[in-house]
Amino acid sequence: MRKPSNLAALLAGALFLALIPCASAAAQGADEGLSIALGTAVPALFPFFVVSGLMVSTGACAALGRLLSPLMWRLYSLPGAAAGPLVLGLTGGYPVGARTACGLYRRGELTRDEAERLLGFCNNTGPAFIVGVCGAGLRGSVQDGVLLYLIHIASALLTGLAMTRSPDKGVRPPVHRARDGAQPDLSACLVDAVESAGRSCLKITAFIMLFSMLRRVLLDTGLLSMLSVLTRPLSMLTGAPASAEPALLTGLLEMTSGLVLLPECAGRAVLPCMSLLLGLGGLSILCQTLSVTAEHGLSLRRMVCGKLLHGLIAAVLTVLWQSAAPRSAPVSAPSALPVLCPPAVSAGLLLLSVLFTICTGKRRRDTV
Repeated sequence: MRKPSNLAALLAGALFLALIPCASAAAQGADEGLSIALGTAVPALFPFFVVSGLMVSTGACAALGRLLSPLMWRLYSLPGAAAGPLVLGLTGGYPVGARTACGLYRRGELTRDEAERLLGFCNNTGPAFIVGVCGAGLRGSVQDGVLLYLIHIASALLTGLAMTRSPDKGVRPPVHRARDGAQPDLSACLVDAVESAGRSCLKITAFIMLFSMLRRVLLDTGLLSMLSVLTRPLSMLTGAPASAEPALLTGLLEMTSGLVLLPECAGRAVLPCMSLLLGLGGLSILCQTLSVTAEHGLSLRRMVCGKLLHGLIAAVLTVLWQSAAPRSAPVSAPSALPVLCPPAVSAGLLLLSVLFTICTGKRRRDTV
C-alpha cells in the first residue's frame, strides 16, 4: 500500500480546517453541484453512456472501425477500432470518449499504448452542450454555438495529429483484434450497458458536487480572487480583461460554472475564453475521466497533455477567427477592448507552425 505524500496530507488537512468555518458555503456548493449534475450532466450523458456501451459490446464500434481503418491509421497510426471512441467523444461529451476507449481496451481491441494515445484527443465536449448551453443559452446565438463546436472538433483532430508519431517504414495497419466468441445477446448487453452507465453517472455526480463545493469555499474565503492571478497567461492569450480571471479559474476547477460567468466579465474575448475552457475541461472533468480509467490501469498523462494542447489550439483558432470576422463580437461589448491581442497572434502563428512542421515531418517519413 502506497503511503500518502506530505503534500496530499497537507492539502487534506487544509481542506478540513477550511470546511469548519465555511460549512454553510460548502453545503450550498454541494447543492448547486447536485442541481447541475441532475439537471444538466446526467440527463445529457446517460443516453450516450448506454449507447456507447451497446456499441462496444455488440460490435458496432468494430464495424465502424473497419470502415474508417485506413483513415485512422494514416492520420493517427491507430487501428480502426479507435474511430468509435473518437466519434462518440465528439458527439456525446465528457467522458463518453474515454469510457468507450476503456471498453475497447478491456475487450482487447486496443493495446495499452493505443488506448492511452487515443485518450489524448477522443475525450471532448459534445454538440448538445456547446450549441445548446454555450451558444443558445449563454450567448443567445446558435451560430456562435456552432462556431465553437466546429473549432472544438478541428482542435481535437489537430491535437491528435500533434500527439501522434508516424509508424516505422513498412509497418502495416493492425488487423481487427476483437476477441473470439459467440454473438452477444442483446438483452444481456443492454442490462450491462445500463448498469455501467448508472455507475458512471453516480461517479460524475459526486465529482461535480465536490468541485462545486470547493469553488464555493474558495469564493467564501476570498482565495478565489487571490489565486485568479494564476490565470493571467490565459487571459493574455485570449485578450480577456483582468475581470475575467476569476471566471477562468472557476472554469479550471469546474467547467460549467466558469462558462456561466464568462459572458458577464470577458467582454469581446468571451468566445476565445469559452473555447479555452471547453478544450481544457477542468479538474472536475479530469477526475470524472479518472474514475472511468482507474479500474483499467490506464495512465492519464497523455490525456492531460492532450487537453492542455486542445484548449490552447481552440483558443488561438477562435482568436484568429474573431480577428478576421470582428462582427461576431457582441454589440454590448465595450469598444475599448481590443478584438485581437498581439501576444495571441504570435502564439497562434507559432502553434500553427509547430503543427505544420509535425504534420510535414510525418508525411516525409511516410514517403521515405
